[in-house]
Amino acid sequence: MDFPKTPDPSTPPTPPKKKYSTQSSLLELSTDPSTLLPIIEEFLKSTFTAMKREGAVVGLSGGLDSAVTAAVMVRSLGKDRVHLVNMPEVDSKPLHRKHARLFARELGITLHTIRIAPALRALKTYKILPLRFIPGRKLKIRGVNYAKTHMVAHGDGRILADRLTSPANSWIARGNAYIMAKHRMRMVALYQYAEIRNLMVVGCANKTEWLTGTFSKWGVDHCADIMPLVHLYRTQLEQLAEYLEIPEYIRTKAPDPDIMPSLDNKAELLGGFRIADQILYNLEQRRTVVELKTAFDPRIVDLLVNLQNASKHMREPPYHL
Repeated sequence: MDFPKTPDPSTPPTPPKKKYSTQSSLLELSTDPSTLLPIIEEFLKSTFTAMKREGAVVGLSGGLDSAVTAAVMVRSLGKDRVHLVNMPEVDSKPLHRKHARLFARELGITLHTIRIAPALRALKTYKILPLRFIPGRKLKIRGVNYAKTHMVAHGDGRILADRLTSPANSWIARGNAYIMAKHRMRMVALYQYAEIRNLMVVGCANKTEWLTGTFSKWGVDHCADIMPLVHLYRTQLEQLAEYLEIPEYIRTKAPDPDIMPSLDNKAELLGGFRIADQILYNLEQRRTVVELKTAFDPRIVDLLVNLQNASKHMREPPYHL
């Protein structure tokens, strides 16, 4: 069986290019949703047909990435073929679950809920960190903030790279395991749901996450049958969301990974998506680090270059002879 070729996440997008200024050789990232959408929709339809599935399933978190993915799936396959699943756990915020329910209702699709906390408890995931001993979300936030200040080397964006090479049993290693287990359990739950119903699993990752390693290797944001938006940067998804009229209650809130108290804005760790995406895009276009440091904060440039290098193994298949 010949499957349609999946868009290569390492292939640069081809948006209109324009220079920041007549003095700069850097390129500005932009996109045209009216051009992109027909290409994505045709890719989804042809892959769905080749896989001989009876429908598709999206893990709907209440955030922007999964909302855009769900909306595109409905445009491509029709709402009767699209399943939406929300997978909350102990640390999940009620606000995001509410937004997932509201958006599923707007799409006219029943939202299924799979609670993954019992499975995480069986794995003793919640015992990795002492958060279970702290009552209430506000005190948990204070506890995590204290740990970021006093118990790890870096509490800012550098923590994203630190977690990939952290010493055994260190607080950062334990925190990383605590977080990653959740998305991996979501992957297991989503695939079980899909395989029973002969569904195509649709991933919601974007290119910003992919290039910086800010996803869970072998998690729900990595493992899927198809990743229709992984060739688009987060800021391109924001433009797509506006074009698709994704509700403001989703578009205007912070990009919250919703995996641990206090970690509630992924963009801040990268220096902001608008700047991060411009830097990443220009790196792909083979602009030099020296050039980038004349236009952007050198600390952010160094952070993103380091993240790309440190997370390279996450974008590769398992090493083998």
